[in-house]
Amino acid sequence: MEKISVEIAEVNSALAKAIEKIDTLNGLIASSNQIIPNDSAATTNEIDGAELINRAEKSLQWSRFKVDTLSLGSGLFADSCWNMCLDIYICDLKDAKVTVSSIAHSSGIPMTTAMRYINVMAEEGLLEKSPNPLDNRMIFISTSATCKDRIASILHYLS
Repeated sequence: MEKISVEIAEVNSALAKAIEKIDTLNGLIASSNQIIPNDSAATTNEIDGAELINRAEKSLQWSRFKVDTLSLGSGLFADSCWNMCLDIYICDLKDAKVTVSSIAHSSGIPMTTAMRYINVMAEEGLLEKSPNPLDNRMIFISTSATCKDRIASILHYLS
């Protein structure tokens, strides 16, 4: 019976830490919230590049925090394609070149899976690949114009 009590105490402690992390993140989000009108006439052009970067980074931070807090190694709460796409989008907005391998590494999923996702997103027209003019072995990746517009539309409604 004592073993069960210890396990319950450990679970309660882990839950308390997770709730504390969620409260901290919610506080960060609440402190920087801006009211965005839920108006179909509003366009993503009303949001400047710095605000899009801010929203994209918060979304990526939230997604990674969610995975770290909830998945416990199972990957059940991971949004790998979204996170990779959002990471590439942020790099594009910052005019930073990003390689296929660096995005695959930063995704936190196996390299082969990340490469497969990148290839599928490229085939669907969401991502574009281009060779590095200084080293043809290296491939740069960026979001397509269509993908940029779609992500901006999503970020338009996040605050």
